[in-house]
Amino acid sequence: MVSPASPEAPGLGPLPERIAEAVLAHPAVAALSGGPFGTIASYLPGRRLPGIVLGESGEPDRIAVVLHYGAPVAATAAELRRIVAAQSGARQVDVTVVDLEMPQ
Repeated sequence: MVSPASPEAPGLGPLPERIAEAVLAHPAVAALSGGPFGTIASYLPGRRLPGIVLGESGEPDRIAVVLHYGAPVAATAAELRRIVAAQSGARQVDVTVVDLEMPQ
């Protein structure tokens, strides 16, 4: 049996993609990022998804984001932790704000 939260859920795509979609839907998030050294990424069939790492064996899930300038960093990070935890069921989610996108 496949639960709605499992990576094999039909029609929903892999779990890292679903988390990326939910994080990018947040109005304060400008983009996902691979982090300072590009190490925060999930490897999916045929491609790499930067900004999302699902923890294994009790490790935290990790995300790295670029926020829009003026977004409240601490409050946004707390909201993103809740979003990711709701998708993945993780007890701990580490959020790294890599950069701010300046208005043009």
